[in-house]
Parts: sequence; structure tokens; C-alpha cells
Amino acid sequence: MTNFDPSQGVKISNPRVEQIRAALTAATDIHHIEHRPYLVKSWLDLDATSLVYGQSNTGKSFLTLDIALHVAAGWWWNSCRVTQSNAIYVAAEGGTGFTKRIRAIAESKPDLYNAAREHFHHLPLQLDLHGSDDVAALLTAIGERPVDLLIIDTLAMSFGAGNENDGKDVTQFLSHIAEIRQKLSCHVMLVHHSGKDQGKGARGHSSLRAAVDTEIEVSMDGSMRLATTKKQRDLEGGKVAAFTLNVVNLGDDQDGEPITSCTVQPQNTDDLKRSKARMLKGNNQVAEQALHDALKNKGIKITNSEHYPSNRRIVSTDEWYREFQMRRAKDGVQEDSNRKAFNRSRNWLQDQDYTREYDGKVWFIDETDRQDK
Repeated sequence: MTNFDPSQGVKISNPRVEQIRAALTAATDIHHIEHRPYLVKSWLDLDATSLVYGQSNTGKSFLTLDIALHVAAGWWWNSCRVTQSNAIYVAAEGGTGFTKRIRAIAESKPDLYNAAREHFHHLPLQLDLHGSDDVAALLTAIGERPVDLLIIDTLAMSFGAGNENDGKDVTQFLSHIAEIRQKLSCHVMLVHHSGKDQGKGARGHSSLRAAVDTEIEVSMDGSMRLATTKKQRDLEGGKVAAFTLNVVNLGDDQDGEPITSCTVQPQNTDDLKRSKARMLKGNNQVAEQALHDALKNKGIKITNSEHYPSNRRIVSTDEWYREFQMRRAKDGVQEDSNRKAFNRSRNWLQDQDYTREYDGKVWFIDETDRQDK
């Protein structure tokens, strides 16, 4: 919209209108595809928002610190390229414990620490990012300091008086996160807890999950811990990073007792797959094989939805049950018993991170090659 100022005899342009007009793009202008800048290739884009969630004591804070230091160092993480960038870690609930984690890395991984230390800062302070005052204060404090990755650990400790189950409060919080991300031109990573049922994702209102670009679930499988991408708006999902926690002794306290912390030790996901294969037996194995057949016969790929990984075949749970039922028909199993056995195995496969479901459809988290044969 252009207005005319009669006193000056000139046209006055509305900057926002001009911005929108300039951004209009013709469908024919698609020949040049820009490469998206990334922090961790295939995991974290630069100008994005991510949510890392899991139950207590799954190691999610150790994992996010490990990611931050690899980004600050410019070192590959989980066999993925990394763009060296400046990271700030808001340790809202870490306190002195967070300082111990930094020291544990400095002592056990000095090369990583030395490569990262000029590009890494942490803020051991609780912020209220639901309210506007601390948002403004944070932006002013950072000022012209370059920041590419800002980690908020945890969301709950940074939510002030807001209610994370209230849609309006979550929307207000997310608008402040968007403001921070826009003004700093950075990636904002939120560390959060899962609900009572981890299979249903992060705790709180559903608008939180809908708003983020990347969701990473941190879970445990015996002594192994897993970070799995559950949602990627513009990247392939289903990536897995396996790790354990190594205890590092930092000396003794005033009573002569050891002071310890932990560091992340990457593990081979192939070992985890072999371990899972040995665990499959009975109806769980029947259900797993039935799902492979259902995907082979009826599976499709859904590439235009944020709810399903674009690199996995998807099939309805009804088709899966039919395959399961066919395999057990020769044993003369009654329908009621069959359904109960199926549901038990269905839940077990999801709990063990073989499968994921959404809206009556199911897919394997891994084993792309087997699906495509």
C-alpha cells in the first residue's frame, strides 16, 4: 500500500507491504534451490527451533551439552558434519552441577574442550521466557555477541508463571522464542521432559510440538541411551544416535568423598540392532514379521506431512493386525485372544523403539533397506 503525502508531494511506502511484495515468488522461479545452513547436518538447521525431550535421568542434558560443545568446536557429531558456531547454554536448573559437567569434559576430553572453549558460553541462571522482561534483558545482555545455537535447559524452569498445558501460555512462550531466534538469527534448542507416557511425546500442550522444526526423543534401552529424531519439518526423520554415560572422577569433597560427573560416550547403533534382534521372540517376533509383510504389500510413503518420516513406508494398523491374524490362524486362536496378544506386542515394539504410530498408521523407526527390498 502506498499513501500520498500532499504536504511533501511524495508517495509514502509501507515497508511491510513492500517486504511482502518482494517476497512473492512465481511458481516458475524454482530452478535455484538454496542449501540450508546447518549446525549438525541432517539433525539441526541453523535458523530453526528444536525440542529435546525425555524422562528424567535419560541423559538429555548431557547429550545437549555434548552437541553444543561439538558445534562450538566444529567437530563432527554422530558421524555428521558440523558447522563451527557460537553456542550459549542457559543452564536454568544445572547450578554447580553444570560446572562439574564442563570440568568433566575438560579433564576427560581436553581436545574437544580446547577446540570449543572460545565459542562456548553458559548462563547458570533461571530466566522467565514466558514474560517479556527477561526476553528483553537476555537480548540486551547478549547484544552484538555472535550466537548461532541457544540452548534453554529446561523449558519448565524457563516458563515463569505460565502453565505449559495451557494453549495461550504456550503460544506466548513460543512467540518469545521466535522473537529471540529472529533477532539473534540462531537456532533455539529447548530441553524438556516427556509426559507420563513417553510414547505420546513431550509434556505440555500440543501446540509446542506443532511449532518446533525438530523433535529429538532421548530414551534408554538397558544401559544404552538413544537420541532419535521424531520430527523433522524439512529433513529426513528417524535418525538415531546411541550413547552411554562415562563417570568422571573430579577429586574429593571436604569429607573425602568422590566428586563425579559424566560425559557422553558414543556407541555403535549396529550393536543395538543386533541386541534387539536377539530380544525378538514369541508373539513379538510374529508381530514384527507381520508388520514387514504389511509394509511390503500395502505400505506407502507419505512425503507431504510433518507427522510421518518421508523415508519410511507407512501402513495402517488394521493391515498390520490382519497380517498378524493370518500368521496365527493355523493355531486356532480366538479373536479376543488374538487381539490382546497383538496389542501387547504392538505396545512392546513401540516401547522398544522398533516402531512409531500416528493416527492409526505405523512404521519402523529403522531398517530402511529391508523395507525397500
